[in-house]
Amino acid sequence: MTPVETLNKEYETIVKFLREQSQPSLVSDVDRYFKKLFVLSSASYFEHLIQEILVEFISKETNNNLKAVSFFKKKAIGMQYHTYFNWGEKGDLDKPGKNANTFFSLFGDEFKKEVEAEINTDKELELSVKAFLEIGHIRNILIHSNFAAYNLDNKTANEIFELYKKGFQFINYLKTKFQQNT
Repeated sequence: MTPVETLNKEYETIVKFLREQSQPSLVSDVDRYFKKLFVLSSASYFEHLIQEILVEFISKETNNNLKAVSFFKKKAIGMQYHTYFNWGEKGDLDKPGKNANTFFSLFGDEFKKEVEAEINTDKELELSVKAFLEIGHIRNILIHSNFAAYNLDNKTANEIFELYKKGFQFINYLKTKFQQNT
């Protein structure tokens, strides 16, 4: 079970208890706060996993050359994640990024074209890319707005968790893709 799945179980337990206690306004409050927590937790977890995938890829490609791995960790992987993707239009929840081509192009045109073709022929994968980008997009809006006061009305906590599950499929795809290209 992933950390985000654990968080979802906790959310479900709290909501179930509050419903049993006939506390609909507290259920609403829990939903309001947990959806923000799901966004941040999901985005953070995705960042962690993608960085792990890249470190593993670089390690294999350089035959575990510690100098090269260290360089890539410090200059290309650490603190650069936000630049890997076109997350969407700032401040507009309804306009997340459309694709992950910015990321794929970092590995060359041939890789980008190969992955683009795979995504375009697999609707489930295409939806997972969009869910992944939407999580990152919402995260950016929350972080760069007044987080505590920001009202995330367009999604419920359950909808955010569903985005996480779809987006996680993209992470699994990336892991497989980078393992086979080593």
